[in-house]
Amino acid sequence: MMDDFYFSDEKRIPYKWSAPEAISHGRFSVKSDVWSFGILLYEIVTHGQVPYPGMSNHVFMEVEKGYRMPCPDNCPQAVYAIMMSCWEKKADARPEFKQLVWKLDNCTNYEEQNSQEWG
Repeated sequence: MMDDFYFSDEKRIPYKWSAPEAISHGRFSVKSDVWSFGILLYEIVTHGQVPYPGMSNHVFMEVEKGYRMPCPDNCPQAVYAIMMSCWEKKADARPEFKQLVWKLDNCTNYEEQNSQEWG
């Protein structure tokens, strides 16, 4: 892709997985993909639970007002902090994927080290 952004006139948008700017303006970017990655991370941690449980597509309005999903049960705080960084309202404030790789690798190394010490 040559541009940093691409636009979609497609009317069918997966609201629960899409960044606010993608829903409101049809504006997609690597940073909107980071938002979606945060949702995917939530799904992984919850073993496939649908994001925003109990909420329908009105979730967009709540997210626009600042709502973010709470930390899932048994989710390490470091992983939840990564999710929250993916869900920053301003796209520019979201991490780049290379930063996410580094952060997740550090979480994994920390978990492995603790399980070896206490295992």
